[in-house]
Parts: sequence; C-alpha cells; structure tokens
Amino acid sequence: MQQPLNSTQHTLHWWSINPQQHKHSILFVHGGPGSHSHYFKNWVNQCQYFTRHFGWISYDQRGCGLSKPHDQYCHASNIDDFLLMLETFARNDVSISAIVAHSYGAKLVYDALLKKPDINKKIIFLGRSLRADIPAKRNFMMDMILMKLFQKEDYKSIMASTEFDVNDPASLWDIKQKFRATLKNRDIRSLFYWSNFEAMEKFETLKAQCTLSDSDDIFKAVVNSIHKDSTATPYYDVSKLKQQVLHIMGSHDFLMAGDVFQPTHHDNYTACVFSKSGHYPHFEEPTKFIETVHDSIKS
Repeated sequence: MQQPLNSTQHTLHWWSINPQQHKHSILFVHGGPGSHSHYFKNWVNQCQYFTRHFGWISYDQRGCGLSKPHDQYCHASNIDDFLLMLETFARNDVSISAIVAHSYGAKLVYDALLKKPDINKKIIFLGRSLRADIPAKRNFMMDMILMKLFQKEDYKSIMASTEFDVNDPASLWDIKQKFRATLKNRDIRSLFYWSNFEAMEKFETLKAQCTLSDSDDIFKAVVNSIHKDSTATPYYDVSKLKQQVLHIMGSHDFLMAGDVFQPTHHDNYTACVFSKSGHYPHFEEPTKFIETVHDSIKS
C-alpha cells in the first residue's frame, strides 16, 4: 500500500508492507536528514523474516523520497509532520504497536515525544548516541582520518589556515564543509558505518537500484536549524520519556560512538549492543534485530 498524506501545505508519501495481514504494524522513521524510507522498504521486501511477526509502515520526510518539495525544511517542521502522521494513522484505524527510529529519525522522535508526551507507543531507538554532539564530531573525525591517510598536504594546509572550535556547532560545521570540499576518498567512508560487509554490499546494491537519492540541501537546512536552536540540550535524557524505550546500538558504529555504548536497564529504558553491527543493526544482524524488537513489544 502506498498513499499520500495531504496537509494544507504539502504532501507526504507513506507506504505499508504487511503480507500476512498482522493486526499490528511498526512505524519506521528514517534517518538523514534528507534521506528517505525506500532503502528500508526495498530491504523489507527482500527479507521475508521482517514481516514474520508484524507489518511495517514508513513515510518520507518533507521534500524527501516521494514526498513533494516544500519551501521550508527544518527540524521543527519534521516534528510536526511526524505528529501529523500519527494522527492520520489513528483516524484511519491503522494500528501501530511500536515506532522504530533510526539515526536522525531517533532525534526526531525523541523531540516529538517531549512535545507530545502522551503518545502511547513502544519506542525503539536505533543507531543513535545519547550525546547530541557525537554525530557531527565523529563525522569530522572520519574526514580527518581519511585526509591524514590519503591527502596529507591538504590536511596540513587546512589545519594551518583555519581556526575552529569543535565544541561550537557552527564553527565545527564550517570546518567540516572545508574538509568535505577537499576530500577525495569519500567512497570509503562507508567502512566507518558497517561491520558486516555482506550486508553493506547488499545495501549498496539496493541503493544503486533505487531511483531516489538523498538530498544534501535538505540535510544542510535541517542540520542548520538544529544548530540554531537555543533550546537544544547536549544529552538526550530518556528519563523524561513516559514510553517504554528499547535502545539498540551496534558496537562498530563509529559515527555514533557505539564502541563506548553500554548495555543497561532501568525503569522504562533498556539499552542493548549488537556486537557484529555498525550503524545499521537492523540490516547487519536482521534476525537478532527482529527477535529483539518482537520480544520488546510482547513484554
């Protein structure tokens, strides 16, 4: 099933896959920002095990994938759109038992839950550090490492000619853009994201077959809006959430500092580590992922 969600200003595209007609489905919120849900959709279509216990629903954030372009892209608007999606599903009797939110999608859902704390769904955060500054700093480290390895003179030149503060989001953003414009080996950055090479190659094949692409412009606009948010906090405080939360991280997820992430359980929060995964535990250890989510939903 593929349908548009119309509002007064724009149209969001959403889809569902539920071949066994399960009573409940899981809403998947994609990352990015500026990416879309169709890499995940194509994976689910090829991996029947994903629909063994439940169906899946997802949507493309505004301007992404098959959702129509918009004149405004910011994190606050993405939050409003997400809440609108939940209201629309409820009005149409679409039963969602849990929300799986990956990478940036986890920040989006976390902030939405703070804005509307009465959402009665189980939450699965996937591939997201609880420190808000980690993704930007680790992205910068990736480019620095590659420059040191393959473009030593370019690295020395940028470092000698630029002043920056890694703890200032705006300053860090500026230096990251200089590295990004100079870096020649971006194609091997994926090694920092993956542990399972077979899964990585399968994902890259699905990505190459997909006619949709990620948007750098939307990425920059949304990230910039986050940097300008004076209310942003340095940590995601899960104790503020009323929902039952399962937090899954891959230990090889360099981007989100999975190497220092610790399993824990307290109150309504459970954190677990997938030791053979990077940034995509749902793709790298799919059977373990599905069973872990299923057990969490049943509990």
